[in-house]
Formats: sequence, structure tokens, C-alpha cells
Amino acid sequence: MAVDKIIMKPNKSSPKIGHCTSPVRIFLADDHQVAREGLRKVLCSEADIEIVGEADNASDVLRLVEELKPQVVLTDIKISGLDSCELSHKLKGVYPPVKVVFLTGYEAEPYVTEALYNGINGFLTKDCPLELLSNAIRVVACGGSVWQGDLLESASKNFIKFVNAKAEGRSPAGEYSSATINVIPQDVLSPRELEILIMVARGYTNKEISVNLDYAEITIKKYVKGIMTKLNVSNRTLAGIAAAKFGLV
Repeated sequence: MAVDKIIMKPNKSSPKIGHCTSPVRIFLADDHQVAREGLRKVLCSEADIEIVGEADNASDVLRLVEELKPQVVLTDIKISGLDSCELSHKLKGVYPPVKVVFLTGYEAEPYVTEALYNGINGFLTKDCPLELLSNAIRVVACGGSVWQGDLLESASKNFIKFVNAKAEGRSPAGEYSSATINVIPQDVLSPRELEILIMVARGYTNKEISVNLDYAEITIKKYVKGIMTKLNVSNRTLAGIAAAKFGLV
């Protein structure tokens, strides 16, 4: 369910060095309530960042962004079944000045390369430091671009291949996933592992899974590592793709 308007007043303290003199207006787009609540909690402590709204589905995101006119939209890779690159194009249609930052648990090459191809303004993971997230919002609002760690390098290495595949009408992401996934999750995973895999496929971070299942985060990390080993995949995104490929999500 979408929240039509959220106005969080910044505190009255003087902005720190590097902070904006007027609040950056941001909008949260994520279909996981826990993720939105966590973002809201940490970002409302920033004096120069103002959360003006949030939504858990693409249609409400488009409607509210057009109405509220935020400077920056923070969105997960997937929201209510819609790819966020497609959502980004639609956002530019309803409000051209808006900047888009992907904040996600996914790091695989097809996602970052496609984001670069589509001119996304930033790409961060959900476990990034708060300082990086808040500074990325400020930089993007001012017209810059922020990509976490080696994600931009990874995207750049595959950019030409991605563009050529697009030009030939092929799906780069589809080729990437189908070439490496051949183990059926239901055949090799325990019920608990399947439950965790489904949450991974839906974009939950290890921390979010630990909260939902009441397990220690380090335990979830061990589960996810074991799941990837059993599925013979190299990262959690491919594990999620395997879940989708074999009908778990």
C-alpha cells in the first residue's frame, strides 16, 4: 500500500561541510516494507535530506513522483514485477528532472551494465555505509553520478558486449543467466534453504532475511553461501535467477 505523502522536517542544526544548504527531496520506491522503514529511519536523521514520499508499486511511484516532484528517487532493481530501468524511463516521462539511484541487493554484471546503458545516476547496494548513501544522494541531486565500489568497472568491462547484443536484438541478461544455471533448487536444497533462496530472489538483503527469520545475520550469510555452492552459481543474483527459472518466485 502506498503512502501518499510523507513530510519529514530536517533538524535545525547547521549543515555539515559537504551538505546541501537546502534539503534534497527524495522518494523511496521499494516493495519491501522492512527496506523502506530502514531507509526512512536512517535518512531522516540527515539535516539536508527530506523524504517526501514512498510507494511499494510502480503505478504509485509514477503517480506520486509526478505529484510530489522529488529530486531523487531511490528504487530497488525490481518493484512489483517491473524492471527499474523501465521504471526509470517512465519516471523521466512524467517528471524529466528526476534523478534515479538503484539501491539493491543485486550486484551481478547484467544489472549494473544495463543500468549504465540506461543512464542511471547511481548504483549502490543495500548494505552500503550510511555516509556513502547520503553523500550519493547529495551528489546525484547536484547532477553527478555515484556507483559503489567496483560496480562501475564491472559495468564498463561488459558495456560493448551489452550494446552489441542490444543492437542484434539479443537479451544480454538472458544469455548470462541461462548459460550458467542448470541445477534445480528443489532437488538440492532443504526447505529452510528454499525459503531463504526465495527471499534472496525477491531482493532481500542478509540483514532483512535475518530479521524476518529471527536468525543471526552471520547464520544467513552461511546459508546463502551454502545455497550458492549447491546451485553451482557464483553470486546471489544468479541464485535468485535460478529461483525464478524453476518457478519458486
